[in-house]
Amino acid sequence: MPFVYVSNASEIYFTDLREPNPRARRIFAFHTPKELLDKLSSTSLRDRIQHLPALSSQDSKKLRDCQKDAIEGLEKSLKQNKQRALIQMATGAGKTFTACNFAYRLLSIAKAKRILFLVDRNNLGKQAKKEFDNFSPSADKRHL
Repeated sequence: MPFVYVSNASEIYFTDLREPNPRARRIFAFHTPKELLDKLSSTSLRDRIQHLPALSSQDSKKLRDCQKDAIEGLEKSLKQNKQRALIQMATGAGKTFTACNFAYRLLSIAKAKRILFLVDRNNLGKQAKKEFDNFSPSADKRHL
């Protein structure tokens, strides 16, 4: 089996050796036999990210150049197995809309199970929620 567990009696770490750049992740319980079988029959998110297609011309039309560059740069960073990435854009450049588009790509194409979107102020959280609630990948009315 290509799975490795390491424990120090208080923490459990899991590594999937099939990943492009395997690393241990902390888990809270051992996987069940069914979960291990499911893992064996599917590819990892990291592997699926390696096969993300380039932005389509339809996607590119509704994005500003800086948004397209941000998404392409983030995907390039993830494909290089970098654990950290930063998108830096000017005020009003559409950071949240860019995040919506990237999250949509991760969820729909790479089949990510969940995404954590973090903000440091309540008003930013409300704005982000509104943007995500109004997001439609096929019909963004702001850029028509």
